[in-house]
Amino acid sequence: MAHAVDYAWAHKGKGDFVMYTSISPSRRLLHSWKEISAYTGRGVRTIQRYEVQFGFPVHRPAGSPRSAVLAFTDEIDQWLAGSPKRIDQLANEPTVTQTDQTKRMHSLFLKAQVSTQRAQAICQNLSATKALLDRLNDSLQRGLARRTGLTAKLAVDGQSSDSRSSRMSA
Repeated sequence: MAHAVDYAWAHKGKGDFVMYTSISPSRRLLHSWKEISAYTGRGVRTIQRYEVQFGFPVHRPAGSPRSAVLAFTDEIDQWLAGSPKRIDQLANEPTVTQTDQTKRMHSLFLKAQVSTQRAQAICQNLSATKALLDRLNDSLQRGLARRTGLTAKLAVDGQSSDSRSSRMSA
């Protein structure tokens, strides 16, 4: 049984007209992204994104991912009726950029944690080093005091021995 094919023109807006091929009253054939866009009331890039992300019903007669496209209005109507959540979720779903940004932020957070731990370890090492230097300084001060005290004692002892030897010689 042969289908009667009717051709019709539709006004897209801004002076653009697109031609639809009508196979039956409920099933029209759309021949390009521009026609599909005009039928759905969405932009060409949006429809192309819907195809990739959500399985928008388009057909490629040549089978190549970049070949011409065809779409049937009844399939589009069914897809649109069955997926209002998907369209609403577009605004709420994280995009690839948001996901990448989230990963980068998490990576930065982890690096900041590691840096904070390293800084804390360095502060602890500096405190321990300062305590050792303080002990060393105290030890040196005590040693210097003992040395000064011994030198003074030796000087006093030396003067007393000099006075004894001078008394002995006289």
